[in-house]
Amino acid sequence: MLRDVSLVVHLLGVVLWVGGSATGAWTCAQLALTEGPARGEALGAVRRALLALTVPGLALAWLGGLTMLVSGWSELYARAGWMHGKLTLALALSAVHGVLLGRIRRAASGEREASQSFFAGLAMAIVLVAAAVVSLALLHPGT
Repeated sequence: MLRDVSLVVHLLGVVLWVGGSATGAWTCAQLALTEGPARGEALGAVRRALLALTVPGLALAWLGGLTMLVSGWSELYARAGWMHGKLTLALALSAVHGVLLGRIRRAASGEREASQSFFAGLAMAIVLVAAAVVSLALLHPGT
């Protein structure tokens, strides 16, 4: 039962976190093409939305995932190379999430120019890394 609840919490968190981050990065890429003071206000609104949705999603994803990991460590994951790869990629995605929020904050305040190519590249990177994580979780390569 704990594993099932943890899996639901994990998947809900991943959808909020990764889906929200990719959508937010893509939205910022489109906003970077606009001019004027409205762009800063819109970027600030995107950041507030990301803080409200993706940060709790990140917490849920890690909480559910780590609960499953700890409860099945010795019999399932201790020697599973795919799980170590998945954890490494999840840590990288966590860092990218922080970079995204920081860059949006600086672009919204005018401290740094909003770069369409940076935000679009970040959106693509988030999607590609998430696809790699899903592939590792479903295929369990090396086992």
